[in-house]
Amino acid sequence: MKRRNFLEAVQWSGLSLVLGTSFRSDLSSVWQKEDYHKIILQKSDHQSIELPAENRIPFGWPAIGINPGDSIIFKPEKRLETQSYLWLRVSIAQEIRDVKKFHVSLVEDQTELGFIDIRYSSVLVPYQLQIDPKFIDSINKHGLRLTLEASEPLWIFDTKARGINNRSFLPHLLTASSQHGSIENFLNCFTSTDSIQSFGWREGTVLDGLWQLYSRKGNQQALQAINKHFDLYFDRKQNLIYETSHSIPNDNQINGIESTIPFATLVRLYPDHPILKTVVAAWEDYTKDNGMITDGRMRSAEGCYTVAYPMALIGKAWQREDLKKKALEQLIHRFVLIHDQSIYLRYTEGDRTYRNWARGAAWFLIGFARTMIELKDELGEDIITKFREGIDIALSMQRKDGLWSCFMHEDVLPDTSGSSGIAAAILTGINEGFLPESYRKPAIKCWEALPAYLTPDGFLQGVAQDNRGGIALQQSDYRVIAQMGMGLMAQLYAAI
Repeated sequence: MKRRNFLEAVQWSGLSLVLGTSFRSDLSSVWQKEDYHKIILQKSDHQSIELPAENRIPFGWPAIGINPGDSIIFKPEKRLETQSYLWLRVSIAQEIRDVKKFHVSLVEDQTELGFIDIRYSSVLVPYQLQIDPKFIDSINKHGLRLTLEASEPLWIFDTKARGINNRSFLPHLLTASSQHGSIENFLNCFTSTDSIQSFGWREGTVLDGLWQLYSRKGNQQALQAINKHFDLYFDRKQNLIYETSHSIPNDNQINGIESTIPFATLVRLYPDHPILKTVVAAWEDYTKDNGMITDGRMRSAEGCYTVAYPMALIGKAWQREDLKKKALEQLIHRFVLIHDQSIYLRYTEGDRTYRNWARGAAWFLIGFARTMIELKDELGEDIITKFREGIDIALSMQRKDGLWSCFMHEDVLPDTSGSSGIAAAILTGINEGFLPESYRKPAIKCWEALPAYLTPDGFLQGVAQDNRGGIALQQSDYRVIAQMGMGLMAQLYAAI
C-alpha cells in the first residue's frame, strides 16, 4: 500500500515547527559505524510460496515464503571482512504460533553451523545465529544454505522496500569487533524505524518509549521516529492500516483492549485524529456492567497500561471528566491482581494466574505510574497505596544482578523487558513524588545491568518471548530480541 508522510494528514498545533523539519535518517552513520557492519544477503533461485488469501504482509514490504523442508541459498551482496564476531539474522513477516527452526549450513561442504530457533513469534522481530568467523571465507565464496524445519510455512522479509529503509529486517550478516553494543547504539537503533513493532501493545510500548525520550530528554530524533512509525500505519486518508496477531487485515478497527496503547502517543500529538472516536467507542463496547473494561471476564495487568493510561490522556485532551474517572476505575478494578505478596497477570472469578511474571508486573506498575501522572489532581490515596504495595513486592524479589527473573520468585533466567518496565515504574514514581528517593538505587542497579544484553547494533536481547507459548516457554531459557522490550528500556533511560 502506498504510504506518505503522516505530516500531510494532521494538524500539528504547537509542535508543527519541531516536526516540520525533514526526517534525517539516523541509520546513515550506524550502518557504517566502525565497530560493526551489516551485509545484506541476497537469495538465489528460490520461488516463494503464495501467501494465504486472508493474510497480509506488514506495510506491503516484500517477503518470501518457505515450505517445511525447503532450502534457500543466501549470498552476501558484498564481501565480508574478518571480524571478531559474526551473526546471521532474519526477521519474521507473518505471525507464528508454533516452533520453527532454520538449519544453517555452508553451501560448499554442507557443514552444519547451527540453527535459528523461532518460537511463537510476532512479526517484525529479528532472530539470529552466532557463527564462528573462521567460516567467513567460505561464506564469501559460496554463501549459506537455510533449511526450514517446521510443520507450517514461514515468511521472512527478503527485499528492500520502496520509500523506507527496512535493511535491518532483511536477511543479513552482522560483523562486529565487540559482542555487545553501547547505549549510543541502543538509542540510534531505537529512535528509528528499526524499532517498529506490530500494531497493538508491542508498538504502543515502543511509541511510549519514544515519547518519553522526547518529552524528558529532548531527543528530537525520537520525535521524528514517532512520525515515521505513524507514517507506516496510517494512509493518505488517515486510515489505520494494520494486521491482527494472526496476520489478518484489521484496518480502522480495534482488536481488543491490548491494542489501544498506541493511541496514548497518538492523542498527545493529534488530539483530533478521527480514529480516536473509534477507540472510545470500542472501550464502551468492552465495558461490563460494573464499569470494568475487558475483552471477556478476565482482568489483566495489561489493562492498567493499555486502557487506563490512553483513556486518561484522551480524557484530558477532550476535557472528558467521565473518561478520566473511568480511567482511574480501571486501576481500581485491577487491585485484585495483587494478592498474598504477589503480583498476578490475570484474574478470572477468583482464579489468579501468571504469578509474579515480571512483564505482567511491569504492565501493572508502569500502567499505574503513567495514569497517576496524568490524573494527579483526581487521584485517591487508595491508588497511590496500591502502587507502592506493588513496587515493594517487586523489589522484594529483585535479583543480585539488578534484574528480575522472568517469574520473579523463581530461579529462572531474567527477563530484560519486564526488568526494564519495573525499574522504569520505580523511577517514574520517584520523579513524580509517589515514592521516596531511597527507592532509586535498585532501579539504577537494573539499568546498569542492561548494556550486557545489547547487540552490537543496539537491539535488546534477553527478552522473554510472547506468552502465547504458555508458562512453560516463559520458565525455559528461551530468550529473544524484541523491540517492545527496547520501549520499556527507553522509558527507564528517560526516567533517569
